[in-house]
Amino acid sequence: MIYKILFYLFFINIALLSDTRYREDDAHKISLAKQIKGSHIKVFIPTMPYLYLSKLINGTLIRSADNENGWEFMLATNLKRVGDLEYIFTLRDDVKFQDGTKFDAKSVIDNFEEFMKGSMLYKPLRSRLEKIEKLASNKIKFTLNKPYELFLDRLTRFNFFSSVYLKKFGWGIGNIDTAVNTLEPGKYGLGPYILEEGYATGREQTAIIKIRANPYYYEKNKPYIEKITIYTELSNEEVLNMALKEEGGLDISPIPFNKKVETILSSYSKLVTSKSKHNISILFNLLKKDTSLKDKRVRIALNEAIDQEKLLKFVYKGEGQKSPTAANTNYYSVNLATKDLLTHHEKMINEKNETKKYLKSILNGLELNVYTMDRYMFLWKGIEFQLLQYGVKLNYIITKSEKELFSQLFSNIKNPKKWDMITLGTESWSSNNPWTVFFHYRINNIWSAIDKDEYLSELINKYSEVKFNSEEFLDVVDNIIHRVYEKAYTLAVPSPNIVLAVNKEVDYVPPKVLIMPLWNTKITPFHHSIRKTKYSKDRMLPILPKVINEKTTKD
Repeated sequence: MIYKILFYLFFINIALLSDTRYREDDAHKISLAKQIKGSHIKVFIPTMPYLYLSKLINGTLIRSADNENGWEFMLATNLKRVGDLEYIFTLRDDVKFQDGTKFDAKSVIDNFEEFMKGSMLYKPLRSRLEKIEKLASNKIKFTLNKPYELFLDRLTRFNFFSSVYLKKFGWGIGNIDTAVNTLEPGKYGLGPYILEEGYATGREQTAIIKIRANPYYYEKNKPYIEKITIYTELSNEEVLNMALKEEGGLDISPIPFNKKVETILSSYSKLVTSKSKHNISILFNLLKKDTSLKDKRVRIALNEAIDQEKLLKFVYKGEGQKSPTAANTNYYSVNLATKDLLTHHEKMINEKNETKKYLKSILNGLELNVYTMDRYMFLWKGIEFQLLQYGVKLNYIITKSEKELFSQLFSNIKNPKKWDMITLGTESWSSNNPWTVFFHYRINNIWSAIDKDEYLSELINKYSEVKFNSEEFLDVVDNIIHRVYEKAYTLAVPSPNIVLAVNKEVDYVPPKVLIMPLWNTKITPFHHSIRKTKYSKDRMLPILPKVINEKTTKD
C-alpha cells in the first residue's frame, strides 16, 4: 500500500512539473569573471567543514582535484619523483602569505620542522620522512626512509602557515584527530580566502564562519566573490527554508534527496546533481559491551534486510548507486572489487527461501540506538521502514552538529557508548583513494568501532605501502572489501550522489571529491548581493535540473 501512495505522489509531482513554465539556466553564460565589491554568498557545509574550510583558506603544494591523479598543483608547479623515496618539487615564485610575506622553500622547511617537533597528526608521514632539503629558493626535496604511497595524498592536506602563526600555535598542536586548520581568524594562510570570523577543527567549530577574498592570491582575478558566509549547524527545516524560500538565505546547500521537486519549483534555487565519490558510513558499535551486534549473524541479517534497490527508488530518488560495503563504487579500485559482489540482500534472495521468516527468526525484537545528524534522517526513515518488517525497533539520537557526532565516536574507544550505529558522512577527502572509508577499519583507532581483526589490520597496513592502482594495490583493496563484506562491519547503504540547492544566479559546478572550489564560483549581475533592483519574476521561473554525470574512470 505504501508503495502505491509513493508512486501516486511521484506522478502528482511529475504533473506539476509538466504544467510549469521554465527558463534556461544562463548563469554560466552571464556570470561575472571579475570580483565585484559587495559580492557575497552563503553556503551550508554540514559535513567535514574543517576540511572544506582548510582548502579555502590554506595553501598546500598540491591540492585535491577531480582528475586522474586525484590532485593538481597549487603552490608547486612541478614534481619529479626519483624512485620510491625521493620527491622534488619546484615552487611558484609569485606566492605570498595573506599578510604579504613571501612564500618560498624556507617556508616549506620551517613548516615541516614544526611538524616534526611533536604534532601527533600523520604519524606514518613523520616516521617515514628522512629529511627535507632546500635545493634552491624555489626547489625542495623530500627523502623518505621507506616507501609511502599515501605521501602525495598527505601533501594535499599539509597546510603551510606564516611564521607568525607557527610561533603562536606551532603546527597541529592540540588537533590530533581530524586535520590542521587555522585555530583563530587571521592572515595566516596562502589560500584564496582569509578567515575573518569563526573556526572549524573537527572537534570544535562555530555555527557561522566568515571568509573574505585574499588580495594576494596568486591566481589572477580570483576569487570572483568577495565574501562568503559558511553555516555548519542547520537542521533540515532551516536549510529548506533558507535555501528555497528566502532570497539571500543560502546560495549553495546540500538538501535531502526527497526535496528535489520543491527545489526545482523554488523561486530562488535550482537543483544541481552530480555523481560523487562520497560515502555514507554507518558503523556498528562493536566496542559496546553486551551488544547483540557482536554476533556476526545479526550484522549480516541487518544488511540482508536492506533492499538497496528500494532505497534508491523511494529514498534516494535515483541519486546514487548500490554498494555492497560503505565504499563508493565510483572509485576505480572499489568498482573492480565489487564488480561481481551482490549486496547482502541480493545474495540472500538468491540463496534462501522464505526470507521474511528467516530474518524475523534472527532480528525480531531487536532494539537499536542510532546516532545521526539530522541531515540523514530522510535515509533513516527509509531504513526504519524496511527493518520494521522484521521486528527491529530504532531509537534515534539526532544532532545537527558534526562535532557532537565526533565527540561520541572519538570517546567510544575508551568509554564505549550506548549507541549501536553511528552515521558518518565520509566525504572523499582522499580524492581518488578509498582510504576515505578504509581508515574507519583501523583497529584500536578513535575513528573505528571494530573491536578486533588481525587480518584486516594487516591489510590496512599493507594498503599504505603498495603503489596506487598497481596490481598489488588492487589486490589489497579487493581483500579489504571482501573482508569487511564477510564480517559485515557496517550497515551498507547506496553510495550517494551530490544533490544541491544552488541559487539561480550562482554558477557552481560541484566536484566528485571533497573540495569546494568557491574561488572559481561566479555570480550573475542579478545576484541578490549586488543587484540594485527588485528580482524579476521571469528570473524566478523554475530551471530544469542540471545533472553532471561522468562515467567511472581509472582514477
